[in-house]
Amino acid sequence: MMRSSGRGDADFNTSHDAASGTFQLMARHDGTGGGGRFPLVDAVRGLAAVFVLVAHVSFWTGTSALDVPGAILARGDSGVAIFFVLSAMLLLRPWITGRTAARTYWIHRLIRIYPAYLLGLAGVLLVAALLPGQTGGLGSPGKVVAHLFFLQGYTDDQYQAFTQTWSLTTEITFYLLVPVIGIALGRLARCRDRVVFGTLAGIGVLGVLLQTLSTVWSRSGNTWGAGVLGRSVLGHLAWYAAGAAIALLVSGPRDRWERVAARPAACAAVALCVLLVTATPLGGPVDLHLPTPAQAAFKETAYAVFAGLLVLAAMGRPRGDVTTAVVDTGLARWAGDMSYAVFLWQVLALQVLYVLTGQPVLTGSFWLVLIAVSAVTLLVASASVYLVEQPLLRWAHRRWPTGRPTAPTSPSTPVAR
Repeated sequence: MMRSSGRGDADFNTSHDAASGTFQLMARHDGTGGGGRFPLVDAVRGLAAVFVLVAHVSFWTGTSALDVPGAILARGDSGVAIFFVLSAMLLLRPWITGRTAARTYWIHRLIRIYPAYLLGLAGVLLVAALLPGQTGGLGSPGKVVAHLFFLQGYTDDQYQAFTQTWSLTTEITFYLLVPVIGIALGRLARCRDRVVFGTLAGIGVLGVLLQTLSTVWSRSGNTWGAGVLGRSVLGHLAWYAAGAAIALLVSGPRDRWERVAARPAACAAVALCVLLVTATPLGGPVDLHLPTPAQAAFKETAYAVFAGLLVLAAMGRPRGDVTTAVVDTGLARWAGDMSYAVFLWQVLALQVLYVLTGQPVLTGSFWLVLIAVSAVTLLVASASVYLVEQPLLRWAHRRWPTGRPTAPTSPSTPVAR
């Protein structure tokens, strides 16, 4: 479920050698870990938020179940995988290079995630209190407390307008593990490449097996325990392993990394092909029906490959194409800034729209709903970003500066499927 100007622990910059057409990475000091700024990473973060918004709208309007294009729209849930890969790549990198401090890391993570989250939760609780008949109401005190502490992913009792935040439970768990994982990866990086990436591949395979086990368990009737496993860090190890592999690549020898970053179009093209394949029956159902174990394994693997390749594609900036304009106009950075708030508010906007219009769920015009929800979400998200998130982050970086090169911490906050 993921993950900023004054918004993270670092910035990424790229330069393009016009003569040779190769990509060069430049670091600039600005936070807590080790690296430079890859501007297209912000664009990918924004794209992931759009993917998830499209998936939610396609489900609420019933479009996802209608035809082949609907199935493709439903695979916008792959935005979750993108956010998880980004989390691993951005947050592990400074720990791998030994250029961060635990106290600063915890403070920056808390301020990056929690204030905006509380604002979104307050909106959900307000609507639930005002419209209990249409939303299910506030529920028990335990339900509220679980959401206050990001525990909703471990329960089956979630607010309809905040169901996507199960992924924050997963991400918060990952954040707690980042220092340990990062240090371990730093030591692993001293080994031969075959050992390093073989180990990560093995971890990815383990994650796919656990996701498959979750599906088998669900089909046997135990939906709670199976759901917790499927939503957990363990269940999505493949996605995190993909991000860790990229973090190790970026932290390694420049020549090796540049060979990968010099082919962004190829990475993006293959990623798109993989995503399209997941829209076939191989990727499982596009509604709430359970997949077969084989479908679950395929989808988990395919999303890891898709998200990993898309993030790889964001590591370079080709000259003379649309991506240059996206970066130079600030659109990429704006998309990254907005992504977390868009994630937090999009389902609430959907819920309020359907309640106010009396439109039954699983019906409606996909395009009209998408336009209306996007407009409302962007409006509220802008207020969250410019009035809450960025001022607090600027204050946090002044109050707890790091003075070291850093890895970005703009939330690669995942969003729900």
